[in-house]
Amino acid sequence: MKLQQLRILLAVAEHGSIHEASRSLHISQPALSKAIAELERELGVTLMSRSVRGVSLTNYGVALVKRASVVEQELRHALEDIESIRGHAEAELNIGFTAVASSGPLPDAMAAFRKRFPNVALRGFELRPQQIQEGLREGRLDLGLISTNSGPGSASFQWEPLFSVGMKLAVRTGHPLRRARRLRPLLDADWLVLDPVDDAGSPLASLMRLHRLEMPKRVVQSASNLLGLQLATKTDLVSMWSDFVFFGTGPLQVVRDALTPLQIQDELPDFRVFLVYRSMDLMTHVCAEFVREVRHCARQIAEPPATMRKSRSAS
Repeated sequence: MKLQQLRILLAVAEHGSIHEASRSLHISQPALSKAIAELERELGVTLMSRSVRGVSLTNYGVALVKRASVVEQELRHALEDIESIRGHAEAELNIGFTAVASSGPLPDAMAAFRKRFPNVALRGFELRPQQIQEGLREGRLDLGLISTNSGPGSASFQWEPLFSVGMKLAVRTGHPLRRARRLRPLLDADWLVLDPVDDAGSPLASLMRLHRLEMPKRVVQSASNLLGLQLATKTDLVSMWSDFVFFGTGPLQVVRDALTPLQIQDELPDFRVFLVYRSMDLMTHVCAEFVREVRHCARQIAEPPATMRKSRSAS
């Protein structure tokens, strides 16, 4: 099995077409088809089926593509490490993060990292926890920051705790329910969620599960934190945000008095943010340097600001 054969297989899987794969790799279609045929003979299985609509992977092909993707990413990492040792800083770093984890140390860590490594292609993707773990497993992501209130997830990864953050329910200033003190009267209101409604690990789902309540019936979903914040301040949607939104320590900072935290007496779960990775030993040089920046910034917020502590005690 040759690396070039695996790269060809990955290209065909990505494009779903022999023609497009050959164009992307700058090799002829006959040469590409020959490489796939040789790989199939070597393995003794059919890796893809061909039809007038293109090509699709068989179960054997799907299994091999998953591993081949990791092999290709590890080779990229190895080459990047060699270039770093030679003094060349060009590389790429792909980071997945959840909505809650986007606050806290991540923006400051990215800013500090960019100053030190301006030539590194730094990419951030806001994803659900399961998507981040899939990206790490398949080699598409180098690092994840995952928020959860249920502890570490898959044992396939290292889960390094960074910090905890409280959550608050909030409504726009002047909302008819701004004086609510219990969750149950809020269930018939219109709600805003930033995660898919079927995500059991989302803040709202975790809150309802904690108090054995049904999910609200009327829900507006926004995949954008920024749009969600604007909806929360301009409509009668009830929303749930981390403490960072109210105390100016994250990228999403609400305009003063535009959003009112509810003084709910029912318990609201804190979320822990974990740094998730496969292994420190397998990290590239630039990934390890970014981890150092994240840890440094996380230590600065390990203890919430005095205003945040005061607010929690008052509620």
